[in-house]
Amino acid sequence: MPPRGRRQDPRATGTELAATLADQWQRIVDAVSVLPDGALGVPSPLPGWTVGDLVLHVSRSASALTEALAPAVPASRRTTDLVTARDLVTASGYLTGAGTRTEAVADTARSLAANRGPAEIRGRLAGEVSAAVAAMAAVTQEAVVPTPGGPMRLAEFLRTRAVEAVVHGLDLGVTPVRDALRAATKVFAEMFAERAPGRSVELRVPPFTAVQIVEGPRHTRGTPPNVVEAEPVAFVLLCAGRLPWAEAVADGRVAASGERADLSSYLPLL
Repeated sequence: MPPRGRRQDPRATGTELAATLADQWQRIVDAVSVLPDGALGVPSPLPGWTVGDLVLHVSRSASALTEALAPAVPASRRTTDLVTARDLVTASGYLTGAGTRTEAVADTARSLAANRGPAEIRGRLAGEVSAAVAAMAAVTQEAVVPTPGGPMRLAEFLRTRAVEAVVHGLDLGVTPVRDALRAATKVFAEMFAERAPGRSVELRVPPFTAVQIVEGPRHTRGTPPNVVEAEPVAFVLLCAGRLPWAEAVADGRVAASGERADLSSYLPLL
């Protein structure tokens, strides 16, 4: 069941999300396949990372799913050695804790890229994505899987993979699959609601989601006094630390009105 208070989006669970993730990964594979060899060695949007490092980080995201699925446990099993529902980590909880793993993740990506040529980098990405897609097809979407952040329902772990695939796809210039972008915006909106709980600001990311956040007077009727409305891609880039708040507001990708509508102090979320 989804966490209390969050309505479950049918497009965010089951085979639909698995198919969406597969499509998003394939877009990245296709984009990387046509990059000039020299492009893999240039700096990426992530400071200290080359494009090749970033590509192999995406491959590692896929292989982490394959590894997690190997010992997957059907959620219908209820034995004393299995975790209880309250022990399960949500997608937002997993990503909130990702900051503590940042250096280890970067070291892994650089290690994977070391002494690998362009053909090997492309081949590893394609192979890891193919293996992850095959593994997803063989496991029930209600399974519980072990992850670096703790035990999770598979559907929740898939949401974290979608966030990473969208963010790093954008880093590589890849336009997101619509439903993958939807999944990413919803997870980031949940993270925002957890980081800035309250009801004084309405945060809208049309057409995908809207949440109320930030402590203060609660809005009950009529037009909210504090509204932030963001384009989906801009919202993802803001949350991932790729786009400064002031720049997003200045160029119109984010509209903010009201004395509590400046959300820059809560960003980035990752």
